[in-house]
Amino acid sequence: MPTPDAESPAVEIRRLGPVTVATLLDKRILGARGTSLFEDHLLPLADTLGGDSLVLDFSRVTYFGSDSVGRLVQLAGRVDRSHGWLTLCHVDAKIREVFRVTRLDTTFDIVDDLVTAIGSNRPTEPG
Repeated sequence: MPTPDAESPAVEIRRLGPVTVATLLDKRILGARGTSLFEDHLLPLADTLGGDSLVLDFSRVTYFGSDSVGRLVQLAGRVDRSHGWLTLCHVDAKIREVFRVTRLDTTFDIVDDLVTAIGSNRPTEPG
């Protein structure tokens, strides 16, 4: 399987009914490429959810830079403003530990697999 290069998107996006699944394609999400992933793909996507849910599939990611953690918090805010629900799945144990230590595990809905992520996505309450 080819490695994503600087020109290819670092994410694969697909719709499954009211859920959008964004599979992160790079092993390491950091720096300019991580910023581009959020600025060019994920943040604009969050603005279009209209109450639908977003699942971020981390199955290929082994490193998630601190700059990207800030972007992930920003993404969660955008999803919330769109009245959607954000779920992370297949998060590497080391990345989960960073989320636990920083208490971001209480901010994000983190589940083990995609099937659970799709099932856990629920609309927020009106109002």
